[in-house]
Amino acid sequence: MHIRLRWPAAALAAVALAAVSAAALAQTTPSAKPTVKPVRNVPYVSISGEDGKQRHYETNAIPLLFNRACFGWRMYLGGPNRVVSLTEVLTTSQPAEQVIAGPETEVSADKTRATTRMLETVQDGVLQRSWCIIPGDPPGTYTYDISIDGEPRGEFVFCAIEVPDQNPNTDPRELNCPNKFNAVQRERLRAGKPA
Repeated sequence: MHIRLRWPAAALAAVALAAVSAAALAQTTPSAKPTVKPVRNVPYVSISGEDGKQRHYETNAIPLLFNRACFGWRMYLGGPNRVVSLTEVLTTSQPAEQVIAGPETEVSADKTRATTRMLETVQDGVLQRSWCIIPGDPPGTYTYDISIDGEPRGEFVFCAIEVPDQNPNTDPRELNCPNKFNAVQRERLRAGKPA
């Protein structure tokens, strides 16, 4: 009989230990959700120099350097790699002399508006598109309205500026543009120190 009493006591202790462990697990704080980076939209320009090297700028001032300057937009959306439905509407302040567009793009008769609908891949949380300047691209304002999966997500306003000498060393940050944006790196705020 003595052995029988030990066995139920041991079993009871094991059950009690399991119950305490389960209660402790149930009370643990759920793991914190990963920090989501804020959405950041960036216009950019890249220029091929005479040496063949690409120079990249976060700006919306596009020098009209034919077959040398390219420009685009980048959206930091976050999340997993995925395919999204992209609608991109380009409106220019003047018509283009020529338009090179694929079947996914509808161009207005006056060549001042092009609507592109396509599936694009968000890679590492980033969605981006770019184009290169060709002869006949007009100076003036280029506005891109971006919708993703049917929701408006951003607007990029570029200004295309003539460069009569076609100098590949043109720095777009030095161009005069009425709505110019140049990306800047701001110093991080530190506790107790003014900005």
